[in-house]
Amino acid sequence: MSEKKATRSEMNDEFIEDTFFEKGHVGLKVRQLLITILAWIGLLLPFGLVLFPILFFKDKVIVFDAFQTAIRLFQLMDEFLLAAAIFIIIFFLVLTYRNNKRFKNLLQKKKTYDEEILDTRKAVLEQYFTENFGPKEEREATKFISIPEEKNMHTSTIRDLYEENGVPLK
Repeated sequence: MSEKKATRSEMNDEFIEDTFFEKGHVGLKVRQLLITILAWIGLLLPFGLVLFPILFFKDKVIVFDAFQTAIRLFQLMDEFLLAAAIFIIIFFLVLTYRNNKRFKNLLQKKKTYDEEILDTRKAVLEQYFTENFGPKEEREATKFISIPEEKNMHTSTIRDLYEENGVPLK
């Protein structure tokens, strides 16, 4: 019984990727930022319209009416925000359930990596560790080790090893 390996493109079809955080996509970023800014303006504008006359035209505004308007506005916003919060909670619960179901039915049953590449990477690392830190049996049996500064690994050492051996990180 052979398991089918899932490819990266199949995984991309199954799961959501956010292109906003990738390099490029300037149009998308500008559009989403403008929508976000307009949404904040839409949320704060009613409060500004009520508070502006109270703060700057006190002598021309009947403050009691302005406060009644503000109270009505706050009550309306309470109802709107409560409905929005309920909708968001239900939406997140549905998305969480869907994602967990996909994870259970797809990722735990199918391999999402290439075993040949994984085996090659393990061999490359084992060879590097054996050359620099001794045989595996000795490394695993040692309880304390002091590594000289010249044998410390740089942050790009493993990535460079993979690239040299034809199995680069994507």
